[in-house]
Amino acid sequence: MEMGKLIRVIRKNKNLKSKDVYKDILTRPAISRFERGQSDTTAEKLFQILRNMNITLEEFYFQYNGNAESDDFLTVDAYTEAYYAKDLSKLADLERDAKMRYEETANIKFLHYAAIIHLFQRKLSYQPVSNEHFSIIRDYLVACETWGYYEVVLFTNSLDFFPADLIDALYPTVKLKMTEFNRIRRYKNELFSLISNILVLYLEKNNADKSAYYYAELESAVSNSDNRMYEHAILLFFKELIALIKNKQESIHQMHTILQTFELLGMERIHNQCQGLLATVRLNNTDTFTLSSG
Repeated sequence: MEMGKLIRVIRKNKNLKSKDVYKDILTRPAISRFERGQSDTTAEKLFQILRNMNITLEEFYFQYNGNAESDDFLTVDAYTEAYYAKDLSKLADLERDAKMRYEETANIKFLHYAAIIHLFQRKLSYQPVSNEHFSIIRDYLVACETWGYYEVVLFTNSLDFFPADLIDALYPTVKLKMTEFNRIRRYKNELFSLISNILVLYLEKNNADKSAYYYAELESAVSNSDNRMYEHAILLFFKELIALIKNKQESIHQMHTILQTFELLGMERIHNQCQGLLATVRLNNTDTFTLSSG
């Protein structure tokens, strides 16, 4: 459906008068041509029209796209789900699809998706990181002077493959950009998620100093949203892991309570990831740590 025709449908459904929607934006003849799909308008005028109809640009695009979810979210959800399910066959199919879509559209995001999916396959197969595929992502991000939401998500999704020094170098830029995005209500506290992922990497490396640094960063990123119960629980979990690395002592009761909390909240994936991380930290410190029932 042409943009103007869709706006007419939305305006009619909202029972809004054209003189109110297009006030000081389009003339009456221009309104008629626009809503018949015979002409377009500028982006600036479109924003004004949508504001007058009390509809967000994202909501409008969703309807313009036939109420179909963005292929970005579909692709990311698909390869994330396949990765956690350890479905190598599905990941191989998704990589082929991403490569094909890149060849058809020349849209670089599909090249990035293919590279990430390939790296995930190598990780599941316990193969070394492919520098050819990693460089596709690294070189793109390093060359970007200004990051947008796409670049932030790309960095977050490929975080496992970045060397520690590059993560530390890029972190201030990503933190600044994510702080800006947190002002947009539709975004969750993704800064908290990013720092959590970085902290996991350093916990797995048994690096107490870096873990403590990013734990402090994580504390400062706690939100006032509905996710704060989860955020405080994960903070406590990380605090216990850092204590295990630093003091070689583990609070069994605390760990059990936190993992049980994730189960009660229906966060099965988080529960399983935390159990796996706990097992890794225990293994790294198996010769020296003690247990506490407190």
